Amino acid sequence: MCCSAHCAVGEVSNRGRCLCDYFKVLKGQGTFGKVASCVRLDTKECVAVKIIKRHLTWAGKKEAAAFQHISLLVLKESNLVRFYESFMHKGHMCLVLEMLDQTLEDLMRGRRQSPLSEIRVVSQQMLGALKALKSIGLVHADIKPDNVMLVNRMQQPFTVKLIDFGCATPVSRIKRGTIHQTLGYRAPEVILGLPIDEAADMWSLGCVLAYMYLSRHLYPIRCEYEVMRILVQMQGQPDDRLLDAGIHTQTFFSKNKDTNQEWRLNTWAEYMQVAGLTSQPGQSISNQFSCIDDLTKERPEPETVREHEDTRAFVSLLRRMLRVVSVNRVTPAEALQDRFITVRQGKDSAGETSCSATYSQSKAPHCEPTSPEDPSSGNNKGSPSDAAPPTVGPTDQHEVLSRSDDRSTGFISVQSG
Repeated sequence: MCCSAHCAVGEVSNRGRCLCDYFKVLKGQGTFGKVASCVRLDTKECVAVKIIKRHLTWAGKKEAAAFQHISLLVLKESNLVRFYESFMHKGHMCLVLEMLDQTLEDLMRGRRQSPLSEIRVVSQQMLGALKALKSIGLVHADIKPDNVMLVNRMQQPFTVKLIDFGCATPVSRIKRGTIHQTLGYRAPEVILGLPIDEAADMWSLGCVLAYMYLSRHLYPIRCEYEVMRILVQMQGQPDDRLLDAGIHTQTFFSKNKDTNQEWRLNTWAEYMQVAGLTSQPGQSISNQFSCIDDLTKERPEPETVREHEDTRAFVSLLRRMLRVVSVNRVTPAEALQDRFITVRQGKDSAGETSCSATYSQSKAPHCEPTSPEDPSSGNNKGSPSDAAPPTVGPTDQHEVLSRSDDRSTGFISVQSG
């Protein structure tokens, strides 16, 4: 046995070590736990097992409940990660998910800005995911590059799925101040403490697409005040009616007695005093932007009329996704009809066939026994919360994890340490 059966998820942080005697773990640690690459002995299917930290069992139960809600959808058409089941093991809640390949964050880390043909394909699929979630009244609440994963880079280039539903909440249960989102992908209504609905996810998706376009985050990722300052700089200050209704407005704005505008943005010194901070503002690519259209300055000038039209269409869609007032933001159904999505489905700007937006989800792939050093074993970096390490086969029958204490079928095995 590699570690005590009483070990905590956080105690095993190096890839290749065992977790609770049964799991090979992914290098790195997610917010709620780790993910192991496993194989089901009954079907030989590769699966990812997300192992939740003991003190965060509530988060695992919340995510499992979200997946049960999602089960109402036809997953093959919704670009959402497939959930198989959940079980308890030595005090840890475990979620069994389909195996995916690589996060969008990891993909972008090793490359420059994405071509518009790739952005279009990802946009179309993620808008389909948002449309599906909206149809059941569920807010994902944590859309970011780390939570968009490629299914299989080699066999299905740029087929992507939305993962990690640990923060997902039905719209009917959302209370102001209870949804946070990742900073830099956080909607203005979340920052200000306004009512929240599915439109918050559209804002986050817009930020993801901007990230693909720029290869950098559009909004600052370390300071909420800086996000609001850049937002005001590029998209204008939220109107007084919104600011009057926000429960967090006074953290970022003060009453203005000198002009017709009731509120003004606080200075950095005023914000630090209100928030109790002593740090200095960071640098952001957005400091040089005065509007969303300025993003095009970061890309080479389009060489053809078609490329120019593509760029204009993309920026136009981005403006609609990043409208400050949530009720004015484009809906998933509307965005799917946008000309950036619908134009030239078959050809990209270079005349080549564009990436396929379809994928097969009939069943998980079969695993072949491999070693962790084998480059063909799927040794791909992934999200700390939802990716998976190299797949292994059921070579050691004693390294077996039952799905529950009272069931004798459907075992899950991982490589022994």
